[in-house]
Amino acid sequence: MIINAKTVILTLILIAIVSYVGLHFIRQFAFSIALENHEANQELDAKEDRERKKRIALADQAASDAFQKVEPLIRKKDMETGSTGGIATATDTPQMELEQDVV
Repeated sequence: MIINAKTVILTLILIAIVSYVGLHFIRQFAFSIALENHEANQELDAKEDRERKKRIALADQAASDAFQKVEPLIRKKDMETGSTGGIATATDTPQMELEQDVV
């Protein structure tokens, strides 16, 4: 085998071409894995989102059912007391009571 400048240059060119093609295939493989991972993550996120929305809907339904059971009692109590308002708030509480609790 003769080693001269021509053979060294051709060998370097051949190595560069093989390296380029090899790296291209490796990049394609890594890209396909990344796409599969991304799709799997999107599917998991969508599943979690569906479950979250289902839990929220169930909680809203439970709250609505509970309110429907309590609403007649609230209306009955309002009629007995003659009040026209809804739920009592902290501002409805007399200031004296609040100060006594702090002391």
